Amino acid sequence: MTAVALVPAIVTGPTAVASPAGVTSAAAPPRSAPAGTSVYRTMPTDPTAVVLGSTQFPVHGDGVGDDTASVQAAIDEASRRGGENGLGNIVGGARGVTVGDGGGVVFVPEGRYRLSRRVDLHASVRLIGFGAKRPEFHLGESTPGFQEGNQSFLFVATRRPYQPGTTPTFGNNDTFGTGLVNLDIRIGAGNPAAVAVRFSGAQMFVLQDLDIHVGDGYAGIDHNANLIQRVRVDGGAVGLLAYAASPGWQTTLLDTTFTGQREAAIRLHTDSKLSLVRNRFADAPAGIVATPGQTQRLYVQDSVFEDIAGPAITLNDNEAIPGGTEPDLIRGQNQLNVVNTGVTRAGALLTTVPSGRTWAGPGPSYLVRDATLGLRVHDALGADERRAAGVVVSAVPAAPPSFTRLLTSDVPLPPASDSWVNLAEYAAARGVTVGTGTSDDHAIFQQAIDTHDTVYVPMGQYLIGDTLRLRPQSNLIGLHPRQTWLKLPDRAPAFGDPDRPKAMIETPRGGTNQVTGLGLDSARQTPGAVQVLWRSGARSHLADTLTQFVKWHPEQTQPGDPTAGDPGYQYRGRHKYNFWVQGGGGTFVNLWSVAGWADNGFLVEDTAVRGRVYEVSVEHHEHREVVLRRVRNWEFHALQTEDHIYGWRSQAVELDDVHDVLFGNTVFFRVATVLGPYPYAVGMRNSSGIVIRGTRGYRPDNTANTRWGATVADVVTGRTVPELEVAYLGVGVPNEVPEPAGVYAAPDDPGLTVVPGHSGSTTVRLRNDGPGTLTRLAVGVRAPTGWQARAALDTATLRAGGTATATLDVRLPADAEGDGVVALTLAYSRAGQQQEIPLTLPVRVGGENLAVGATVTASSTLSTNVAGNAVDGNQTGGRWISGSADPSPTLTIDLGEPADLHRLVLYSGVAGSDSLRVRAFRVDGLVGGVWTPIGTVAENSASPVRLDLADAPRGIQQVRLSFTEPSPTDGLARVFEVEIHGTR
Repeated sequence: MTAVALVPAIVTGPTAVASPAGVTSAAAPPRSAPAGTSVYRTMPTDPTAVVLGSTQFPVHGDGVGDDTASVQAAIDEASRRGGENGLGNIVGGARGVTVGDGGGVVFVPEGRYRLSRRVDLHASVRLIGFGAKRPEFHLGESTPGFQEGNQSFLFVATRRPYQPGTTPTFGNNDTFGTGLVNLDIRIGAGNPAAVAVRFSGAQMFVLQDLDIHVGDGYAGIDHNANLIQRVRVDGGAVGLLAYAASPGWQTTLLDTTFTGQREAAIRLHTDSKLSLVRNRFADAPAGIVATPGQTQRLYVQDSVFEDIAGPAITLNDNEAIPGGTEPDLIRGQNQLNVVNTGVTRAGALLTTVPSGRTWAGPGPSYLVRDATLGLRVHDALGADERRAAGVVVSAVPAAPPSFTRLLTSDVPLPPASDSWVNLAEYAAARGVTVGTGTSDDHAIFQQAIDTHDTVYVPMGQYLIGDTLRLRPQSNLIGLHPRQTWLKLPDRAPAFGDPDRPKAMIETPRGGTNQVTGLGLDSARQTPGAVQVLWRSGARSHLADTLTQFVKWHPEQTQPGDPTAGDPGYQYRGRHKYNFWVQGGGGTFVNLWSVAGWADNGFLVEDTAVRGRVYEVSVEHHEHREVVLRRVRNWEFHALQTEDHIYGWRSQAVELDDVHDVLFGNTVFFRVATVLGPYPYAVGMRNSSGIVIRGTRGYRPDNTANTRWGATVADVVTGRTVPELEVAYLGVGVPNEVPEPAGVYAAPDDPGLTVVPGHSGSTTVRLRNDGPGTLTRLAVGVRAPTGWQARAALDTATLRAGGTATATLDVRLPADAEGDGVVALTLAYSRAGQQQEIPLTLPVRVGGENLAVGATVTASSTLSTNVAGNAVDGNQTGGRWISGSADPSPTLTIDLGEPADLHRLVLYSGVAGSDSLRVRAFRVDGLVGGVWTPIGTVAENSASPVRLDLADAPRGIQQVRLSFTEPSPTDGLARVFEVEIHGTR
């Protein structure tokens, strides 16, 4: 490669000295780096890439001059080149796109680039920074357009390639491969609405090696796609606003940190399905918080929560989630798994709302071994199979220094960029041109691999007529898998025998190989082809790599079905496998196996070498997606499968003689158009120690075909686990039932309603799940100004397994209006260590206003001042005014359902005046078909006027106001609004 000294607007430098032939590196690849470290210090020569700061795209690079226009122009040009070369095509020519999918790379040299407006990151464009220090994009202080709201985005992943004159839309389920890599983003002061990245799309999206300094901005990342890796988000109201990745897949966060947020590190929306592995959350009021009424599949492993004032995690109660027509299935999607995670100096581990149920660990610092919310199935497929639902927390006291090991990564950093040998330059020095897609590049490619440890593959298309065989220390590095293709010549004779599978890339047993950033196309008529045969060892790494896009499809289709001209359906090959691991292991990150004509998409055989799979999508195969045979000691995180149309015979996972394997946060998906059912997602034979933590198997449409007959099945005995939404499922797992630990606390009622001038009370119950006895048990209480609150415990000592109660009394002043929150603090000592659990109890003042939008009738009306104005929720806008010939006007309000009434509030008179307010009225409730007096107001001169209805009979649906003195002068009742507060 050419090593480049990186300064703004200058791209020059010496040629790197390649490693001598045969020289190997004994050192293991690095697994971590200090925060902010640039992982690419020098920039490779790549004619297809765009270089920011080159003559065509000049920049200031000093953080002062505005570089927005050049940055956007460079991205536009990278997208234009990708659309022109067609290398990234999946949807090109379909769905209204008249050019290719676009995509490309913008190299960003070290520098500080000031931005002043939104930058659109077109589909499949990656910005990649290089330099001794990471380049930084800086939003200047108090930049116009970033002051109001919470959607003022700095970088936006958009759906389509650059097309002049069109309005970009957000990335979605047909947007692939976009990324920000090895960059920093800093939001200057005075931009409270700023969000650093709007990151929405489907497979192969990456945010990698970023520091995002949000400061007093709103958020670091909004939405989420595939992979967020080695990212630090500091500051902001929220670090990540998480949504379901399009079109509903998981998002994996690896080795990522959130610190210093003002509200919460992560806020969960719309079933975001996060897999959080080796994440750190620190210095925030809350860790991870779900928005009300939403289901979540949240998976947390090997992570740390520290210095979190409130709960580490806040999720919704299942019963508080709208259930639709299938409440059990919908609410079954609300799942939590926390595994091997440290918590120190946090308010509690988990709170569910609105109930306020809270679970804390067994000390001020503890290791969560296993915590779940949702259905657990123990001894699945066995004679003693049993089920449990709810929340389980199993934890042990642990000191914070021990948590350091939890965050030690198993994913290596890339090889030092100054050691890369550029394949195109290596070939050119020997009089050979490569990457054009017109001639066989295998010989020169293999020669480069044989003589150099790390080969960089520039963007292009490389025909290889035979297997590329890597040495134990060989690395292949690409930077964009949809623009860097290794392709077999069609009908290549070496790949023609389906009974003798042969790989495009093959690694040796025990190797430390790294292969990243490549696309692998095994062509149309190569029935013996395998994309990768991986035999490398536990310290190897395969990442950011995909196959060609082929949906399995028969030769003959039904009328109206996709034809051979549609994207992906033109292939008619018979391939053996996509990714084939034989006797090897390592880490596998962000892979997309989508060559559907293969027998399967991800095959692991004959290995006990540790394997860790993160964010892998395996789709569109006819018979099976993932196959494991004679495998031990693997973990699959965020595995997603998809049966598509004619691939309805395909099972998601096949296990044969497999032991001690974890599947965390899986999505077993079937599209709405599949043509038939399948009896199970996971079929297993002679397997044990199988743990599935979190599944998605439910979808609401085409239920006969899109839902699996069961989550798992033993294909020998015929036993199944039919539930489609499972938080924990264990097959042949010894000692799998967790031992509860810590403290559980919950109020009897999720909220308290108190009428102004009155008192209300509730009980909070505590349970000590051990270990040991709680002593010095006490409760403190804080209430809003003017309120009175007190709490008392029935014991100061609580043995393991015992329960206690705390009684809370709240009294409101007569003029109380807005709802409030009473804060409780439960304090106790366990094994000599003090611990506190904060609880919050919402208090509704007088209940909900049931009159808003209710049906209302009036005895008379003056002109256009209709009765509906009195219940429109506007206290100062339109009014109801009674007719001039009506000496005793009435308003009758139907609340729609029976309710318990607490208070009535009436706003009357003339806006901005103390005159013409209602003087006197009577309130009646319809009780047993008879109007019964429930309150009166006399000699009134106030607006609003409040009437206590706490003593009214229960279950009143209709309320009538009779105005005995409508006004002090003219007899007209003038009513802006009637509020009737109560509960149903």
